[in-house]
Amino acid sequence: MSKLKVLFLYPNLMLQTGFPMAICTFSAILKQEGFDVELFDTTFYKTEEITSDEARMENLQVKPFDMGDKFKHLRTREQMFEDLVRKVKDYKPDLIAISILEDMYPLSVDMLRSIEDFGIPVIAGGVFPTFAPEIVISEKAVTMVCIGEGEDVLVEVCRRLSNNENISDVSSLWVKSDGQIKKNPIRPLRNINLNPLPDFSIFHEDRFLKPMKGRLYKMAPVETHRGCPYTCSFCNSNSQKELYKQGTGERFLRVKEVGQVYSEIKMLIEKYGVEYIYFPADTFLAMSKDYLHEFTKMYKKFALPFYCQTRAETINEETVRCLEEMNCHSLSIGIEHGSEDFRYKLLKRRVSNKTYIDAIKVLEKSNIMVSVNNIIGFPDETRHLAFDTINLNRQLNVYAHNAYYFTPYHGTPLREYCVEKGYISGDVQTVNITKGTVLNMPQFPQDEIKGLIRTFTLYVKFPEERYKEIGIAEKFTDEGNAMFKKLQQEFWQKYFK
Repeated sequence: MSKLKVLFLYPNLMLQTGFPMAICTFSAILKQEGFDVELFDTTFYKTEEITSDEARMENLQVKPFDMGDKFKHLRTREQMFEDLVRKVKDYKPDLIAISILEDMYPLSVDMLRSIEDFGIPVIAGGVFPTFAPEIVISEKAVTMVCIGEGEDVLVEVCRRLSNNENISDVSSLWVKSDGQIKKNPIRPLRNINLNPLPDFSIFHEDRFLKPMKGRLYKMAPVETHRGCPYTCSFCNSNSQKELYKQGTGERFLRVKEVGQVYSEIKMLIEKYGVEYIYFPADTFLAMSKDYLHEFTKMYKKFALPFYCQTRAETINEETVRCLEEMNCHSLSIGIEHGSEDFRYKLLKRRVSNKTYIDAIKVLEKSNIMVSVNNIIGFPDETRHLAFDTINLNRQLNVYAHNAYYFTPYHGTPLREYCVEKGYISGDVQTVNITKGTVLNMPQFPQDEIKGLIRTFTLYVKFPEERYKEIGIAEKFTDEGNAMFKKLQQEFWQKYFK
């Protein structure tokens, strides 16, 4: 009997290297179960005018870098669809599994429509299908939508298809069946320590290359957590917690055993020659003191430079000492907004400005390169409120001050709030956090938000007597663009030498 064949589709932002941990994990599990797996990945096709990293570089948020000649001659979007059709014809998969982020949904739809005539069952999973299943299941080519975690779901679907069994009652699935949509209850959470070592081999080796502080590293992600203990209203991590709390009564936040993390890092070094680690946890230091000490002792055996993100509340002398002992190279802290009142009430982010300032002062004593993340264009925000964020950042001595567009993702309380206030329609499609805003707010127009995003670091770093020039650079006119280019060059020379 021939093996069941699964083709993973990964619609991705152009040249957004790094790896989706879910697909790497799913591939390892399916191969362990005896199924055949292949991948079609859009990363190295020209699906956009500029990359997200280039947008950040233009806005003075990352050090200028060159990805090298190998990434300058990408195949076109049209060639991507031709290659996808050819892949399906040649591989003849029994199941297509597509992982969808909300930003990538339009490309996902175009991909699925290009191959829907093959009549192959399609399972869609990921954050967007979990929180907007009614949108995804309505697409003609989609057969089923996975709600929540997918490891056990995908294995059960593949087993049933192999045995020609009905899949309509598989837990955690919405399934089109006999002209109806069957909505099955969510299954219990996966024990993440049972997962095999992730399979990176299905991706092109160039996926390991990632720019970091102006240099390309051979980098790979390592999962340490699933979930986040915090309840920010602009993030869907809290919605994942509620999904499982209501559906199974379980706690979504889990921390992986230190021994399992050790095995993954060892494999990445020995098998792939990885030289830099990225820990994608929402809040890396959301761990007990005992776990942190055990983790530190383990990681010191490798001492590879690494990047992670955490919250200011988790920073103190002890945690920073552990980060330094492990050779933490780069750390991001989410500020999001500079007004305590606005942050508390609308963002549900209950942390004081003093906590941010004190955390950065502790980090200043270390060799860790620190960046802070901010968001401009929240619902109800004004230009005056945005300058609260700028003014707080002016008090923080860090390597980089990042500013992103607020994005009303499905599954977040702030999306519902935006719809209620009339800032977006219920069916509006989001765009990437580096590419623009979809909100229409009379008190804070889109062009004004866009202008503040591109001049954010100028306002933060330059003295106040330069604000008049920076104000000109906010405008997308010939005069404004010329002033921005002038200030941009000055900034690069002074701060990114």
